[in-house]
Amino acid sequence: MKKQYKKITAKIKRIPLFFSCLLPLISCFLLLAACAKKMLPPSPDRFAPRLLVIEPINRIKIDLTFDEDINISKMTNQSLVITTTNKETLRIRTISSRKNTISLFTEPTKPGLYYISGMVEDKNKNLAQVNKKFLASSTIDTIAPRVAGIFPSPGTTKKIKNVYIEFSFSEPMDTTSAVRFLTLSLDTSQIKWSWSSDWQKLTFGYPESLLPNTTVYFALQPTIHDLENNRIKEYGYTFFTSDSNLAPILVTGNLFYENQPYKSGIVIFSNPASKSLALSDISGKFSVRLDTAIFNVTAISDTDFDNQIDLLAELKDFNPADTNKIKLDLKPISEKKDIDQYLR
Repeated sequence: MKKQYKKITAKIKRIPLFFSCLLPLISCFLLLAACAKKMLPPSPDRFAPRLLVIEPINRIKIDLTFDEDINISKMTNQSLVITTTNKETLRIRTISSRKNTISLFTEPTKPGLYYISGMVEDKNKNLAQVNKKFLASSTIDTIAPRVAGIFPSPGTTKKIKNVYIEFSFSEPMDTTSAVRFLTLSLDTSQIKWSWSSDWQKLTFGYPESLLPNTTVYFALQPTIHDLENNRIKEYGYTFFTSDSNLAPILVTGNLFYENQPYKSGIVIFSNPASKSLALSDISGKFSVRLDTAIFNVTAISDTDFDNQIDLLAELKDFNPADTNKIKLDLKPISEKKDIDQYLR
């Protein structure tokens, strides 16, 4: 009995020893947790932004790069002032931003020294004074702008209410440019357009909801240009429907002029019940979705964008059930016709 008693006693004595090792660890953990609750949140940024680089890209664009993002929403065309050595002020037309770089679009500069001054604010409302000088660029921008984004994207379905169409551009555009567009299914007299404050988005608004089973085709004509008068080279094109699905049959074809593939030709399918519109790409190819019905198909082109047809393809009958690709040939016409005659 004595031996058995000793073994039990030994086991009992080991248990407090084990817990005695754990207790300091538990106490440290609880202490750290309590301290963490009492610690203040990290301090917000209280440093003013610093201007790192002034880079004149060309004679109308100047990039200012900072060490952090700038609050562009608080900036106006008067936030910064650019002057010559003769104290003449260079007008800032508009401002855009990308991350920590602000782009100033100005009246054309002349070779020489310029001064820039004013105030900027970062995302945490820290103000910084800008007071620098730079040598202006004499480079003329000759790169054509492009359509960088379209909303709604081509093929969007269930678009019924809050109808608007938006085109984004790769750079600010001249908002005095002639804005021209082609559309099917929308009343053009109700369409209103507006530019964003940085002149890089053009929005077309339509006040009415779409009727059931309505497909809208919209093509922005390449008439607008940037601040150096470089015109966009391609149509902006989209289509969308109020239905839950697009028309079932995908139809493809090729458009030619003088035996060469023709880019940006307007292909029109029509019958008494509906009309559809497609644009040819750089290889002359086009595609559209149609219902099962007989259509007339033709193609037109307004080469100088005066809303008058210069090139016309012979009208053909077409059955979407035919699996053969459509081939259309554009030819000059002797008497110009209004482009709207083909869209009514």
